[in-house]
Amino acid sequence: MGKQRGQVIPFPSPEKPSIKELFERFLAGEEKRLRPATFRNYHIIVQLLEHCLDSYGYGFLSEAESQLYDRLYEYKKLDFCSIFGPEKIVMALPTFLGDFMIRKVAASESLLRYSGTVTKRLMKWLGDNGFISKAKAKKAMSYASEASKALPAAERLARMLYEYAHTHPPRSWNMEIDDYFTIEEIMPGKLILSTLSSEIEMVELRLPEEILSHCRVGWQINLLLGKTPRGWQIVESGNVYPDIF
Repeated sequence: MGKQRGQVIPFPSPEKPSIKELFERFLAGEEKRLRPATFRNYHIIVQLLEHCLDSYGYGFLSEAESQLYDRLYEYKKLDFCSIFGPEKIVMALPTFLGDFMIRKVAASESLLRYSGTVTKRLMKWLGDNGFISKAKAKKAMSYASEASKALPAAERLARMLYEYAHTHPPRSWNMEIDDYFTIEEIMPGKLILSTLSSEIEMVELRLPEEILSHCRVGWQINLLLGKTPRGWQIVESGNVYPDIF
């Protein structure tokens, strides 16, 4: 049946409770049980998660949800976290831990560890209070727990590669590959890396055992490599992304 004359179409409303409201409730409870120094880290991580959702959450929306978001953002000036509810927090977890904290925040090992710890606690709280299912909470908690270990380890490797590149720069090279490399194999004295977009599919990179001991098969590394008479060497190094996402 078509719309009748004079019929009022209600303006779309945000979900209740919204993500923003849930974050406020979660932090209020955590502040009561944590020491001030620890709570500050919790507050920082939740703020970063909120910023991640407000900045990139639209990528998880269906067409209908996008229309809702556009209307509420345009006419009521509401951000993502003031519009949507707890399910979107779970959906955003891989982006927050696996990309945002590494690429956008460039966080320290300590903060990366807290990002896993805090999101695990948040997922448990959401499940315990019925905002998401127990099954989803359990899966998200396992994911966040792994991140609390893998993310600091990946940051440690990134720092070691950066320091090595700056203390062992190649003098000259006749070919470059600037790409994301996946660690395919760890061998004595070297890594076997596959490229993401280069015409050269596999490269061999010699590194000290101290660095190799921190590498893991499946991890991805952003590198600029130069081809020298001694083989491929690191010209510049970037982020390391652990294979848990």
